[in-house]
Amino acid sequence: MPRARAVRGPKALDDWRVSRVLLHDVRTAQAPGGATSLSHSAGLAVCAAVSPARPLGVDLERIRPRDALSLAEWVCSPAERETLAGLRGGEQLTRFYLLWTLKEAFIKAAKLDFPADMASIGLDTAGDLRAPPGRWRAASYRLGEEWICSVAWLASAGDPVRPAWRAVTDCVLPPVAILGEWMSPRA
Repeated sequence: MPRARAVRGPKALDDWRVSRVLLHDVRTAQAPGGATSLSHSAGLAVCAAVSPARPLGVDLERIRPRDALSLAEWVCSPAERETLAGLRGGEQLTRFYLLWTLKEAFIKAAKLDFPADMASIGLDTAGDLRAPPGRWRAASYRLGEEWICSVAWLASAGDPVRPAWRAVTDCVLPPVAILGEWMSPRA
């Protein structure tokens, strides 16, 4: 447990443990040669898996009040900041967390630099995907009332249009609603 020792506080350690149980469950059910990506936040964890292995990233965030416009200065493109500035309250937070999780998923999948590359990926003013070179797919979801999750993967022929969701045994999956699905043009 080398990484677990670096985790600070009992809640963070519990999150880490929950995520590792999920990761073990997914890897046990996965065909050999697949890839996984893991994210956890405030007691909830998600794991994305794909076979055969290829670049894949997932991010999960609990929606909580923040100064979204100040954070956007740090991680968003000018067009994304303008879109956020035109929204208020819950709509602004939802859009901010959609962008944040989408960017984090790409940072993980494409092994980009955090935070340096965050503004270069995301959504343009038309709502189209700005992704690293290659044929990428991405999707963002609302999980219940409190969570947003995004997944990004390098696409191959025959990929499903939408990832499938399932809960680990004895766990309840919150209601899942799609917030957006994107595919980058072939590079």
